[in-house]
Amino acid sequence: MPAWLRPLLLPVLIFLLSGIAHRAAAQQSTLDKLLLEEQQPQPDTSRVLLLCRISDQYWALRTDSAEAYARRALALAQRTGYRHGEGEALNRLGAALRESNLTRALELFQESLRLATAMNDRALQAQNLRSIGIIYVYLRDKRQGLAYYFQALRIGEELGDERRIVIELSNIGLGYDLFNQLDSASYYQERAYALAKRLNASTNYILYGLGQVARKQGRFAEARDYYRRSIAESRALKHQRSANFAYVGLATLYQQLGQPDSSTYYARLGCQAGQNNGFLRGVLNASTLLTQNFKASGPPDSALKYQSLVLAMKDTLFGQEKVMRLQSIDYRERQRAQQAEAEQAALKTRYRTYALVAGVLALLLLVALLVRHDRQQQQVNAALEASLAELKSTQFQLVQREKMAFLGELTAGVAHELQNPLGFVKQFAAVSTDLIDEINGAQRLARDGKLEREILDGLKQNLLNISQHGQRATAIIKGMLEHSRTGTAEREATDLNVLAQENLDLAYQGLQLTDPAFSALRGTDFDNSLQPVAVVAPDLGRVLLNLCTNALYAVRQRQLQNGESGYQPEVNVSTRRLKDAVEIRVRDNGTGIPDAVKAKIFQPFFTTKPVGEGTGLGLSLSHDIVSSGHGGTLTVQSAEGVGTEFLITLPLN
Repeated sequence: MPAWLRPLLLPVLIFLLSGIAHRAAAQQSTLDKLLLEEQQPQPDTSRVLLLCRISDQYWALRTDSAEAYARRALALAQRTGYRHGEGEALNRLGAALRESNLTRALELFQESLRLATAMNDRALQAQNLRSIGIIYVYLRDKRQGLAYYFQALRIGEELGDERRIVIELSNIGLGYDLFNQLDSASYYQERAYALAKRLNASTNYILYGLGQVARKQGRFAEARDYYRRSIAESRALKHQRSANFAYVGLATLYQQLGQPDSSTYYARLGCQAGQNNGFLRGVLNASTLLTQNFKASGPPDSALKYQSLVLAMKDTLFGQEKVMRLQSIDYRERQRAQQAEAEQAALKTRYRTYALVAGVLALLLLVALLVRHDRQQQQVNAALEASLAELKSTQFQLVQREKMAFLGELTAGVAHELQNPLGFVKQFAAVSTDLIDEINGAQRLARDGKLEREILDGLKQNLLNISQHGQRATAIIKGMLEHSRTGTAEREATDLNVLAQENLDLAYQGLQLTDPAFSALRGTDFDNSLQPVAVVAPDLGRVLLNLCTNALYAVRQRQLQNGESGYQPEVNVSTRRLKDAVEIRVRDNGTGIPDAVKAKIFQPFFTTKPVGEGTGLGLSLSHDIVSSGHGGTLTVQSAEGVGTEFLITLPLN
């Protein structure tokens, strides 16, 4: 940098950083002000719109909080019959659910769009057109996604809303970037950036988009500058979602430049930002980069960890069932539009029939109309059948591609993980063969008892190593098989008291194998009047075993950490018959769960145990088995330093 430029650069940097800090303070101040305003008395219509604005502010920070305020706004709007507020709340709820439930988000946006169209609310129409366009861009449907974006842009221009135009231009640029049309992407991002600077609006997403174009065009220094400016503005604004985009972009840039350490560092930051915000798609992108980096440079455990996270995110976002449901929604929307057209045509036919019912000419005209209507109906039916066949074909191709991708990644990960123990087995087997040759040679030359003992001791140690690494390979395979179960077993009438007792005993015996000195009280309070319940016994047994194992682990940790005098570890299991359900409770007097952790314990791959002692899948799989497999609920109540109680509720019908 020239020396004469440095004195001029410092004031510019101070000005830029002060502007970013000012906007961040303004955002935090805005949220605090809205939360205080929400506590004040006000009309229901004003409160609905206020809750929507609070949801908007939380959307950049935590999507679960944004969802909670959107649901409150929707409930109040529906209860008071406030249609505009209902449309606004539906859109906010769809935005909050877009990452965790793409299908439900699309339903909410379409419902909000129908309300906006009925009320001729142009601003709300543009908002929903943009939101629907984002979903189709996610699905790599270029034509549909950009079509919705440009409709939203046209409405923004008609309304003269320049801040809305900035967002639409940037989204169009990001859409073209996704499909690698870099000239168009650069054109719309430059327009968005110029307008945003004039309005003094946020540019964090736009800077990311400009960085994407520069990186793909090989202008790496410019790309790095754009990404870093986007990160700085996102962090100042506490905007976790845009921070994820910029971190992943910078990690991709360093991967292209052959700097894996820097790539891994920024990919980890991107993954954390996505998890903090609940942005699953951002977690998927960051985990994919981390998997690639760790596969190339190790360690294998980290590669397998992030590969598992990639699979979990893909299953959540692009699972076969979700693809089918999403296509079903699109099909229903087309069918609804065609049905509306058919009903309108029938209404016109009815009016003509009333006008011409007096004479034979009217009767002939009516017959002609009925024939025409029948032909149109046949054409509509044929078009619907062709559309359904096309949807099924597309669905099959998508599912097959996902299956092949999953299978390839899973096979590579398992093979890579099994190479280490199998390599040790081969190595120690070869050394054992050499030792046998040595002892045979020693016996032929001269019998030496000390030498024989040393060789036999080495041979015994090698056999123990072979057994150890063989067991490790077996454990890897067993773990993969456990996680590949599909849960399609038939339900059978099962005595839940016996099932609970068996799994409590099994968990206790398993812990004593690792720590023979450990002991705990095991209490039961079973409802003897409880009749057998139709459940998938192996799956429900896995849930009970996991809960009992965690309870025993918690009491053991409290015993080891605190050394309380008079403390007696205790785990209790109870069952109770309700009117239409059955309750199973697993309670312990262990360490308890902090409030900050309690909200995350059912998330996949979240664990508080040390590395090597837990995978973070136990409670997630248990929750899925109870809720999805049995239609029940799994909840937790805990107090730190007092104990924890898990409650399973299973419906009888």
